Amino acid sequence: MYLNFSKEREAEKYYRAQKITLYWLLGFIYTAFIGLQLGRVQAIADYNYSLHEMMYLPSTIAMFVVPLLFLVYIFFFIKYLRRRANKLSSLKTSLLSVLVITSLVGIFSLTYYQANDMSTTGVYEVEQKLLKDRKYYILFDNKEVRVSRNEYYLVEENEEYLIGYVWNKNTPNEGKLETIETLE
Repeated sequence: MYLNFSKEREAEKYYRAQKITLYWLLGFIYTAFIGLQLGRVQAIADYNYSLHEMMYLPSTIAMFVVPLLFLVYIFFFIKYLRRRANKLSSLKTSLLSVLVITSLVGIFSLTYYQANDMSTTGVYEVEQKLLKDRKYYILFDNKEVRVSRNEYYLVEENEEYLIGYVWNKNTPNEGKLETIETLE
C-alpha cells in the first residue's frame, strides 16, 4: 500500500513538473512569435531602429530555449506515464499539449514562409493592369503585383516605372507593391 501511495505521489510530482514546463513552453512560443511579427512592422523600424531590432530578441532566445523545454516536457511526460496508475491525463493538460504542438507547427510554418520573403526593386514596363475579385494588380516581368486602387488608376500600361515590391520564394509570380515612381 505504501509503495502504491509513493508511486502516486511521484506521478503527481511529474504531472506538476510537466504542467509547469508546458506553461513555460507556451509562454516562450507566443512571446517569440509576437516579437517576430512586431519586428516585421516597418513603422517600428522607421520610428526607432534599435527598438525594431529588440523585437527579434525573444525569438532569438526562443530558438535555443524552446527545443530544450520541449525535451524537458517530453522527459516529464514519459516519467509521468511510467508512474501513473492507469489514470488518464486531465482534459485541460491534453488540450494544452495539443495547443503547444499545433502552435509549434503553425508558427514554424508561418515563420518559414515569412523567412522566404524577398524585396526587389528595378525598372519595369507595366505590361497589363488586372482586376480580379475586386483586387487590383499590375503585370510585369511575368509577375502579378498587388497594388492599391489609386496606384492601379495612376499607372499606365506599356510605360516604364521604378518599382519596388515584396514577393515570396514559395509564390514567385505574386507580389505586393511597396513603391512605384515614374521615370523622367
